[in-house]
Parts: sequence; C-alpha cells; structure tokens
Amino acid sequence: MNGTFHKVSLPACAAIGALLAASSSWAAGFALRDQSASGLGTAFAGGTAGATDDASGIFFNPAVIGLLPGSEVSASATFIAPQSKLHDGRAARAAALGGSTISGPSSTGDAAEDALVPAGYGVWAASPDLRFGLAVTSPWGLVTEYDDNWIGRYHGIHSELLTVNVNPVVAYRLAPRLTVAGGVQVQYATADLSQAVDVGGILAAMGLGTVPGSMDAQARIEGSDWGVGFTAGVIAEPLPGTRVGLSYRSAVQHTLDGDSTFTNTPAGPLGAAFADGGAKADLTTPDVVSLGLYQKLTDKWAVVADVSWTNWSRFNELRVRFDAPGRTDSVTVEDWDDAWFAALGAIYQLDESWTLRAGVAFDQSPVPEATRTPRIPDQDRTWIALGAGYKINDALRVDGAYTHIFVKDAALNLADNLTGPDRFRGNLSGAYDSQIDIVSLQVRYAF
Repeated sequence: MNGTFHKVSLPACAAIGALLAASSSWAAGFALRDQSASGLGTAFAGGTAGATDDASGIFFNPAVIGLLPGSEVSASATFIAPQSKLHDGRAARAAALGGSTISGPSSTGDAAEDALVPAGYGVWAASPDLRFGLAVTSPWGLVTEYDDNWIGRYHGIHSELLTVNVNPVVAYRLAPRLTVAGGVQVQYATADLSQAVDVGGILAAMGLGTVPGSMDAQARIEGSDWGVGFTAGVIAEPLPGTRVGLSYRSAVQHTLDGDSTFTNTPAGPLGAAFADGGAKADLTTPDVVSLGLYQKLTDKWAVVADVSWTNWSRFNELRVRFDAPGRTDSVTVEDWDDAWFAALGAIYQLDESWTLRAGVAFDQSPVPEATRTPRIPDQDRTWIALGAGYKINDALRVDGAYTHIFVKDAALNLADNLTGPDRFRGNLSGAYDSQIDIVSLQVRYAF
C-alpha cells in the first residue's frame, strides 16, 4: 500500500504545482492602469507629466503633486467590463493516455468578470515647495470564470487576483520649474484559483486500470502576502507651457502562502495522495518606467503623450515550494516579454467650467502564444478614450471618462505530452474574441 501511495503522490504534486504556477503567471500578466477618470479621458497620455491636474496623478508620477496649488483629496470609481469568449475550442488528452476527446462545452460565454476598481488620493501642502501625498490603488488584478465542465477545466476554472497598494509620497520643488518626489509602496496581494484534475488519467498513467476522464477532482489554491517597494519621479518645465515627466515604479516581491485543497478525491488510501496541504509561490510584480509630455499650444488646447516600459521579462521562471517533506520544487519556464504602452491625446479647455479630453493608445501584451493560457488570454490592445471634467466651483470638480479597448484575437495552443506544466491537463486549442469597455467617475475637492 505504501508503494502505491508513492507512485500516485508525484502526479498529485504536479497537479498542485501547475495550479500554483498558473496563479503566479496570471497575476503577473495583467496590469490595471485604470486608477483615474481624468487620466482615462486621454487614454493616460500625459499622466506622467501631470495632465490629470489633480491628486490622481500620484499613481503615474509622484512628482505631479508639486504642480498642485494646495491641498486636496480625490476619489475615483472605475467600472471595467471585459468580454472574452473562446470559439472553435478543441481539447483532447495526451496521446500517451489514448488521445480521447475531453467532454464539455467547446465554446464559452464571457469568461472575463466585470470589476469595480476604486482609488483614493490625498495631498497636503506643507509649504509652497513641500508636498505630502497618499495613494490607495489596485494596480494588478483580474477575475475569470468558466463552467466547471468546460473542455479546458484542467487548465483553469476560477482565477481571481486582488491587490491593494498603499503609496505615501513626498515631493519637493527644487527650483521653480523642477520637482522631484519619492514614495514607498506597501502592497497586499491575494489570489484564489481553481481547476479540475483528471484523477482518472493520473491513475491510468500509473497503471492502476482507471479510464482517463472517469474521475475528476477539483483543486483550489488560496494565498496572500504583503510586499514593499518604492516609487520615484521628476517633473521639469524647460519652457513655459512645456512639461516633461519621468517616473519609476519598482517591482514588489511577494511570497504567496497558499493552502491547497482537493474535493471529489478517490476514496481509501489513494485519496491520501491528494491530501490538502500548504505551498508557497514567489510572485514579483514588474517594475515600470514611464515618460510623459504635456505641451500647451494655446490658451485652450494642449497635446499630451506618454510611453511606458514594463519589465515583464523578470518572469523567466516560476518556482513553487511545497510544505510536505520530500516534495521537490516545481519549476515552470515562462519566458515572458517586456512590453510597451504608448498613448497620444489632446485636452481642450472649453470654458472656465468644462475641460474636454480625448486619446488613443497602443498596449503591447507581454504574453507569448506559447505560454498563453485560459486564465490570461491576453493580446495586443488599442485604446480609444473620451472624457470631460466639470468645475463646479474653485474647490469641487467632477471628471468622467469612457474608453473602448479593441483586443487582437488571441490564439490558444497548449500541448500536453505528460511532461512540463501542462501534464495531465490535456491539449487545448481555440481562439479568443475579446474587447473591453471602461467607465470612470472621479470627484476632487481642494482646500
């Protein structure tokens, strides 16, 4: 009986390791820029150079608070409605397990869940040259959900990531046209993921006489951690009406301490191979460098631009460590790519009360086709944004924005040869048709 347990426990470890690896790669591959309604109106063009004209600019560059005339608070709520549908889906087990078709729906409804992303900011003017600020945002996150019986259930069912980033900053005006700033990121991350496990296939591979697909268990991982990083920025005005901003957001390292649980596992001694346990996975959010421009053309018109580079290539390996004695680390090669974001926009001051905004952007995906999964069916995106701000009085302003994001079709082509991270998860192919709508509202109160 002990020999049988040993033979089965290794594939069980692989199933847990695949789930944890998916949690890390999914979390790292999706950034949320949507932290400001005034910024969203220009597709975030000029955000690094203070184009938001309010405290929400802390998210893009902490030095922007040096441009504000005094103290203020700002709060935004952004509703993100993504749509992601798989079509022409096909799934089959590994050839070594007979290559049988995996049953279930081959096309999905909308797998991407809607989300409401809040953000809050505050600035205190301690002196004409010194500013203190605070930003509370959620810079990384995603929710996807599939039916329990869909054909890709062994690759993922539920995926959820939540981050909360608390970022106190200080900015100092070194000269009338030069402000520098820095701050600390204190970040909380929590993940909740699930997938089905082909227990019948695992036992069949061990020569125990079961039929692949005859017995499915469900695995779930929940993990969380706190991490610390920093932000830094500078804004210069080389000429009247021209502002240039440069900012850096550091990586934040997390060790997600997770509980792995199984349901619908085999009865008797074989079930011990799928026993609940603990595991840890390293998650490092990437660092980001941004450069922005604000150029005033006339008393009413300004053009704005931004470009950001995100260091996604940090993710060349994911390592999972198990709490159980004797279980070796699970290592998955990711080979993610660095990615660029570029935006161009315009701001029009209609009158003393109304400000109109528009922008376009190109957002490059860091996910290569070879490592694209149902948890993160990401591809390159094109943004079109419109926004407006209304100044009610000298203290109170309301901003709103709408953006539609066109997402390039994302091919899915995962192969299972009973080795690597997709072991016992099956071959899965198809294509995703995706788009995203975003609506954001923001209130600013100056004092």
